Amino acid sequence: MRIISGEYKGRKIDNIKGANIRYTADRVKESLFSILSGIISGSRFLDLYAGSGNVGIEALSRGANSVTYVDIDPACIAGISANLKRLGIEPSLPKIRLMRMNALLAIEYFFRHEIIFDIVFIDPPYRAGLVEKTLIKISSHNILAEDSSIIVEHDKNEEVPSVIDQLNLIRQEKYGTTILSFYRLA
Repeated sequence: MRIISGEYKGRKIDNIKGANIRYTADRVKESLFSILSGIISGSRFLDLYAGSGNVGIEALSRGANSVTYVDIDPACIAGISANLKRLGIEPSLPKIRLMRMNALLAIEYFFRHEIIFDIVFIDPPYRAGLVEKTLIKISSHNILAEDSSIIVEHDKNEEVPSVIDQLNLIRQEKYGTTILSFYRLA
């Protein structure tokens, strides 16, 4: 995996050893950040089900003001930390938050502590039934800034709702068996 653009362009990100994760393909990541190009700089970025941290690291490279990584797997959190250090980024900086936690519980934590985000990237294990649950949790907890964007990466065979409470599906992009679904507040 490599960082496509920004401050760390061309640098490699190591695979996470001991974790059973699916990596966001460079082609999908490049398209995602092309779509987000006007809003990524200065944003508060949440990488839910972060896995390798590949997407959050790309956001940081492209100027996100802060990135929060959430994953339940300790190997993923350790791997993200190691990749950040390899890039010369200290994981304890105020702009970086690593959370080994269930994503749904993390959303409740952010709500209780009044932590909000401009961009939320959701990439749960495919076909695990977590997309709708996560969107419902986000919709029922106020963790979104005004004009925020929510992006879900999912398998083409996984149906996603067009509306969940205050969230509306506004766009979908297909890349082979992967789909990016974009949501906004109504």
